[in-house]
Amino acid sequence: MLDLKPEPEPWMPLTGDEERQALDHPWPSPARGGVRFVVEGDFFRQEHDARLELYRDLSERMLAVFRELTPWGGWLYALDPHHACYRFHPHVPFERGASLQEMTGLYTRKHMDQVERGIHPPAFAPRWAMDVHPAGDPEHVFAPPDFHFVFAARYRVGNFDGLEAPGRGPIESETYELLGPRLIAAVDRNPPALFRRARRVDSED
Repeated sequence: MLDLKPEPEPWMPLTGDEERQALDHPWPSPARGGVRFVVEGDFFRQEHDARLELYRDLSERMLAVFRELTPWGGWLYALDPHHACYRFHPHVPFERGASLQEMTGLYTRKHMDQVERGIHPPAFAPRWAMDVHPAGDPEHVFAPPDFHFVFAARYRVGNFDGLEAPGRGPIESETYELLGPRLIAAVDRNPPALFRRARRVDSED
């Protein structure tokens, strides 16, 4: 009789010691291969759904990278110091047929306009339990169990280095940090459109 094991879920919550150990695990040194993509200014002034399309492209391309770098059946940590953390199995299909809202975890302009008019559109379930963009959180991190590479997405808002001018709103910034030469090389082969618009800072700069 065949021993048919159930397919793993793409997202498995971490609990207890495993979560604490993962959050405390040392990262690879930027000196061994590190790059940051800094997104600011014009990106946050774009039309809302145009930003979501860039996030969808980021999600799709980073999923392809995670699948390239993760052995079949393997998994990555998906870590957020302030929210739930997961084991993420990137080879388990979870993205097929996803709408813009489901793939980005964010409401489209149409959805928000309907709510403002008193129309309540159907709820949606995000496909990513933890997004590859920061989603307004301080930090989202993806890394394999041995942390030989790290992908970190960070969001900041405020007056950075005294740059906020009188009458100007808060300054927003997203930074995407890639540590580890294999990760950097994989992203450079097919970079997300968001990274092509960002300011790139290599570790030796």
